[in-house]
Amino acid sequence: MPKITVNNVSLYYEIYGTGQPIVFVAGFSGDHTAWQNIVAEYAKSYQVIVFDNRGIGESDCPDYPYTTDMMTDDVVGLVKRLRLGPVHLVGHSFGGCIVQNMAYKYPELVKSVVIANSFAKANVRLRLYTEIRAELINANAPDSAVIKFVSMLCWSQLYLKQPGMIKKLVQEGFFPITITGYKHQANAMFNFDSTQWLNKIKVPCLIIGADDDMLATVEQAEYLKQNISGSEYYCFKNVGHVPHVEQPGFFNKLVLKFISQY
Repeated sequence: MPKITVNNVSLYYEIYGTGQPIVFVAGFSGDHTAWQNIVAEYAKSYQVIVFDNRGIGESDCPDYPYTTDMMTDDVVGLVKRLRLGPVHLVGHSFGGCIVQNMAYKYPELVKSVVIANSFAKANVRLRLYTEIRAELINANAPDSAVIKFVSMLCWSQLYLKQPGMIKKLVQEGFFPITITGYKHQANAMFNFDSTQWLNKIKVPCLIIGADDDMLATVEQAEYLKQNISGSEYYCFKNVGHVPHVEQPGFFNKLVLKFISQY
């Protein structure tokens, strides 16, 4: 199980395939397994790097408030230590904030960026979701209740109404995050605001939204599109916050077509 030390934290990572490197950056409270159902498709033609952000999974969980700059520098450190050179970045949700920041501050390390179901600034519903989930955990609510609450906001109605889906989600459980990592990642997410510098991003960008996403709305995706000059945009229909799980085949086709240009 490979780990690498960057910025005084040990990060867990995995590498698959060969070719131009693609670094996948998971969102808030998600680890490298967030990408497990799509990694093999990219590894056919690219070198795929997945990892655990600080505060989750098998990476270190230092007990102090995190910032997006700090977590961006972790990705930069990983890229440099692995000698990857310029990379394609795919970031989901808060991971999309991290890749925005990296594209702005370290464009020399970036070939292209995919910003999926993300935002320039967290909305009220995302804040409430994060706070209520923490309160449920601190109140020792049953995991099944917390998972159902999370599912209600993260998945589309179409996805949730599939026979046996709720039971399946409860059985699969959560990504491995402690309440310490949870609160410090949340601090980074809630203090992120790219509205003042989005228009300075010059690397090629694909923005992805979904019309049944309540945590990162279509309006927020469109804001990114409108403020990143030359960016491409696609909106999934009848899909929630995680299109690479709900519609992995089309998500992969969309992303692969985009990054193949660069």
